[in-house]
This record gives sequence, structure tokens and C-alpha cells, in this order.
Amino acid sequence: MEQKIVEEVFERVSFEALKSGERRLVAIAGEGSLDVLSRLVNRYAELREGKIQLLYSNTSIGGDILGIDTVLGNLGKKVEPTILDFDDSEEAMGGTWDVLLADFSVQMRANDVGRLVETVRGGGLILFALPSLKVWFNTLTLFQRKLVSPPFTERDVRHAFKRRFISNLRNRSGVWFVDMDSGRVEGLPRNVPPRLMPKARGKGPVRSLAITNEQLEVIDGILKLAETKGKSSMVIVADRGRGKSAALGLGLSRLMAQGNYRKIVVTAPTLAGAKTLFHFLKLGLKAQGLRFREIKREEVTTKISSRRCTVVYVSPVRAAEVRSRIKVVDEAASIPTYVLFSILRSSKLAIFSTTVHGYEGAGRSFSLRFLERLRRMKGLELVEIRMKTPIRYPEDDPVEEWLYDFLLLDAEPADVIEEPPYEELKFSKLDLEEASENLLKQFYGIYVLAHYRNRPNDLALLLDAPHHTAWAITYNDKVLVSVQLAEEGKLLPSMAEEMLKGWEPPGHMIPNRMVLHYGFKDFAKLWGWRIVRIATHPSLQGRGLGSLALKEIEQKARDMGIDWIGAGFGASPRLLNFWLKNGFIPIHISPSRNPTSGEFSVFVLKPLNNRTERMVEAMSYEFKNRFLGSLHDVYFGLSPSVARLLLTPGSFKTKLRLSMSQRRRLKGYLVGTHTYEMTADAIGALVKHYFIKGGWDVRPLKPWEEDLIVAKTLQGRGWDLIRRIFKIDRPLDVYREIIGRLVKHYVQKEGLAL
Repeated sequence: MEQKIVEEVFERVSFEALKSGERRLVAIAGEGSLDVLSRLVNRYAELREGKIQLLYSNTSIGGDILGIDTVLGNLGKKVEPTILDFDDSEEAMGGTWDVLLADFSVQMRANDVGRLVETVRGGGLILFALPSLKVWFNTLTLFQRKLVSPPFTERDVRHAFKRRFISNLRNRSGVWFVDMDSGRVEGLPRNVPPRLMPKARGKGPVRSLAITNEQLEVIDGILKLAETKGKSSMVIVADRGRGKSAALGLGLSRLMAQGNYRKIVVTAPTLAGAKTLFHFLKLGLKAQGLRFREIKREEVTTKISSRRCTVVYVSPVRAAEVRSRIKVVDEAASIPTYVLFSILRSSKLAIFSTTVHGYEGAGRSFSLRFLERLRRMKGLELVEIRMKTPIRYPEDDPVEEWLYDFLLLDAEPADVIEEPPYEELKFSKLDLEEASENLLKQFYGIYVLAHYRNRPNDLALLLDAPHHTAWAITYNDKVLVSVQLAEEGKLLPSMAEEMLKGWEPPGHMIPNRMVLHYGFKDFAKLWGWRIVRIATHPSLQGRGLGSLALKEIEQKARDMGIDWIGAGFGASPRLLNFWLKNGFIPIHISPSRNPTSGEFSVFVLKPLNNRTERMVEAMSYEFKNRFLGSLHDVYFGLSPSVARLLLTPGSFKTKLRLSMSQRRRLKGYLVGTHTYEMTADAIGALVKHYFIKGGWDVRPLKPWEEDLIVAKTLQGRGWDLIRRIFKIDRPLDVYREIIGRLVKHYVQKEGLAL
């Protein structure tokens, strides 16, 4: 392809961007594309006044960023470069550049695309360098290599995400694709009148830093709510790149200047997620001429103190526990709802912000699950702010539209008005690459509105990973239930031996835990489906569609000769009830909590043949014994309801063995001559037998009574705590009556003699 043609396209696109104030995107494929683009950046710099800021991003090998010598060697004096490894792309969030130059020859991650594209200001360029398409589609990126899960090989990895990337570049206004091998130039001119960025007219050292009026609304609202007498909350909902984190930081700087608050707690799903907030908090303090002390962890600010006030970052779970009048939650949609309500209850003013669309995702489910409940709360002054104005570029920016379409950032489920007839529902495997864009958005949109945290990488994995497949229940071309399955197992005996030593085969979550934690080597040979995600359309939840999908999955698996189906999830009573009622058996619980959700991860299995059933029965027995022996220690803080549900399934032939001393003391406890403390060992043996044996026709205890014996005997919680948790005035008497019924049950059923 003639260099002159590429230069003409680039110059036309540059003029468009500078004239309109919008951003433009140019992707060039072919050998030497990085060299071509890095030279053309100088032409863009000539068209602009003053120097320009360039962000160059690529992967590194051996500590060196690939292509850096080419880029730096080509750039002129008017270009000020920032070099960033893809692995550090999160550090770019909150920054702004005139040009992004990214090379996807060796590495391409959807997360990086989502982060980096949004850092370019209006009038700027997004430039993508690609190798020859023939080469690109016949080699794997580093991300794709990590999708290989044995027994699959690199040949099995799909290139659907790359094909989606290229197809989304074609025939779009403001977006251009140049293939130097074929000589094809694709793109549509976008001639719009000059569009100026809106500028808020805030007065004062902090308010003048705001770019939009919506940011001013946040800054002023924080100060106003902090001064109210009653309980209050602010909820900020924004698309990505609307400056919500910056506004939060500026607003907190004004609170610190007052000196009326000793401690303000900030949390986010990760420490890096609070980076922008702390950056603008410091800018706000400096603007007010205030000195401050700063504490960092791994080069990221965790604590700032000024004027007797401290703003400190803690994990979401910790934020729900610590005492503070003011608490701020950034990216709240990625944090479980029950944690958010704990944060609300333990503060006078709780500020929640989240992204509706964009890289962080999940914001619409946040609105459905959390915001609606806040609106119904009595005695809470609630302020809602919707931030729509971009801070870096004009509204309706063509590159933002491309990004949202490419990564499905604005995917939504279909409109479903009536409950469909069950006999007309269809369960089938979806080819997401061949499916219509509408169907794909419906499928993915259900996940966005569900409790799952969605990242762009999840889409790339679903499209390319050979062991992942998409399934759905549909009706009249509308997706009602979305399911993502991962094929696991079928591993060689030698691999199982390595797993015993700690090797974790990629993509085999359930076999790995069964071998490593329980020593069941033969389980690795079995063939299974792990249900990665299952979600029902929000307007049809609670009507049995999720259970119907599980039945369909089970039948498909049996037809194919698959040995088991299973799942892993954060343990909550609601989710456990769903899986248990569908015949799944708990076989593992993680030894520690997830730092964001505060939940323990649980894995459940359903065997599909006799061989696997025998193995799962042995696993269940091992799990119950291990879990019962750990509740007083590792799982002391676990919800008694969750523990009870984990112990419910399964029936094992065991005999209650009590010594003569234990039987006599147990009898004394029931008649009131012995205390609980004198009889705790005998009661413990009785309770453990109750949960191990199981298999009741009619359960002798109610669920709340089982929760009580879990909390007291198995977890060893004190009587005062028992009184508060279960809201009973005389817990010792209630407990004695419950144990009395248990003893009577075993006297009648097993001939227990006291």
C-alpha cells in the first residue's frame, strides 16, 4: 500500500477530530504499522498548537516495553510521551492524553482497551497498531494463551474476539481501519460543527476545579448532606468518564477543610479503584492551601490527614465494620448489596457512586437491587445524582459509541412483558459469533443486570476459550435465561499427581479442589461441566426458569456421557437454597473470605452416574466432617444459616456413641441439675451426629433452631451474642428444650439410653 494513501487518511481524520472537538480512531494492520503510526503522530502534533501528550502502551517482555525504541525514535519534539505497560493499564484511569497509541500485535486484553480508550480527550486520536491480519489470526495473544485448558490445545482457541474487533472497526463514522496488505481503507467521514466542551462556572478554590455542573452538584451536595441532622445518603450514577471519582475527592477535601470530622472512610472493590478519588482529594486540599500527611501502600495512597481529619481507605468488608460518621463507596455496583447496607447502617452519611455503563459495568443491576430499596427507606434523606456529561470529550462521541458496541458495555436484556408458555421455551447452545448482535446483547445484558460483576475480559474469554460455551433459554428470539458453561476434568493421572503437589491446571476449578484439598485423584479423570454463570431475565425471576435451565443442562450432560455438573459461588442463604433444592451437594468451602464480598466461596456438585455418585458421597462425608471440625475456628464468623445449609444434604450410616459419663451428664442437663458448660462435650457429639447422619423424613428441628445449635455448639458463640442474633430472652432455657427434643428423637429412632 502506498504510504501516501495512509498519510491522506490520517490527515483527514486528524482535521476531523480537531475541527469537531470529538475523538477519532484509526487502526492500521500490516507489517510496520507501529512505525507508520508513530511517525504520523508528528503530523497530528503539527496541526495542533503547542505540545501534545501521547500515551504509548504495549506489553513488556524481559522488563522492556515492546516497540519502545521505534516509537521514541520516531517522535518529534512536540510530542511528550508517557510509556505504560498493558499490565499497568489501571494506572492510566483518571489521566488524560491527546493521543493513545496501542500495539496489539503480541497482547490484546479487553480490559486494557476499555481503560485506555477512555483516557483520550476531545479532539484527540486513538491509534491501534496491528500486525498483518493473516499473521494475527494465526497466532495467539498472551491473553489467548492463558485460555488454553487441558486437554484442549492452542489450536482449539477461537479468534472470535479478534474478528469482533475488526468487524466493529468497519463502516463506522469517525472510526477508520486500514489494511496495508490488501490496500483496503474502511471508514465513514463524520463532519459535524465544532463542539465545545461544557465548562462549569464554579467559584472558590475547589469548585473552580470542577469541569461539569454535575460535578459541582456532587461537591456541593456532599457538604450539604454532611450538615444535616438525620441519616442521609447520596447515590451517584454515571457512565464511565463522567468525573464522579474526581468530584468525590474534591467534595471530601472541603469536608476536611472544615475540621469537623475525625475520620472519613473510603472504600472500593480494590485499592487501585480509589486512586482517582485520592488524587483529586489532594488537589482540593492544595487548592485550599492546606498541608496534609499522606500514607501509601505499593505506591498508592491509602490515608490522608489534614486539620484533625483523616480520610482512609479500607476494604469493603472492613468499611461495613468500622465506626465512622461518613463513609464513601466508589464503584458500589461491584460490591454485594448486603455489604452496602451494612455500610449504610453504620454511618450517618453514606455516599455511593457507581458506573452504569462502561468499564466497571453492573451499574444497572445496582439501580435495581439497591437504589430501589433506598428509595423506600423511611427516615433517610436520599439525594440522587445522575452524571451524563463526559469530562474529556463531547457527548455522542463516535469512539465512545464504538467502544460500548464492541465491548457490550451498554448491553441490555430484551423487553419481556408477559410470562412465556413453558411448553414453547427452547434451550440450546449459542454460537455467539454467528448470533445476531441483538441476541448477543440480550444474552450478555442479563448478566449485566444480574449479581455478577462483569469485566470486558469476561466477554473475550466467553468468545475465545475452547472450554467455555454459551447456552440459553429463549422464546420468540428473546433470551430469558443466560448460561455459561466450562468443561472441566478428563485430566491424565500424571496431572493429578502434580495437582497433589500444588500445580493448578488452568480452567479446572472443581477438579483442582477435589484433588488438592481432599486427595481424590481419580476425580480429575472424570468429565464435568462447571456452571460459570446462570442468570434469569430480571422480570421473570422467581418463576422457576433458573431451575428449568439446570434440568436442561443436566439432561444434555447425561446425553453426552458427562460425569458431573457443578458450580462455585459466594455462599449466601439465597444462593445455597437455589442449588440445594435442585439436588446439588456442597463439597468444598474456601478457607478464607473474599476481601470484596466478605463471602466464602462454596462449590457444589451433582453426580450423573453411579461411579461419580459413589465418589461424591465420599467427598460429601469428608466435607461434612472437615467442616464440622472447623466451624469453631476457621468458620467461626460464618453465618449460622449458611453453615446449616451446607450441612443439610447427605445421609450417612453413623452411630451415636456416648460414654456412660456423657449420657448421665446429658440426662442431668435435661432435668436441670447440670449446666450447659458441664455437658458441652456430650451435646457437641449429639449435634454433630444430627448433621452427619441426616436423612430425616420429617426434620425434628426447625431451620432457626438448627441455626441456633450451629451458632452455640458448633461455633461456640457466647450466650449474650446468641441472645442478640436470635432475639430470644431466655436462650439457655430455649436451648435446653431444643436439645431435649433431639435426645427424644434419638431415644425413639436409635434406641439411645440415658
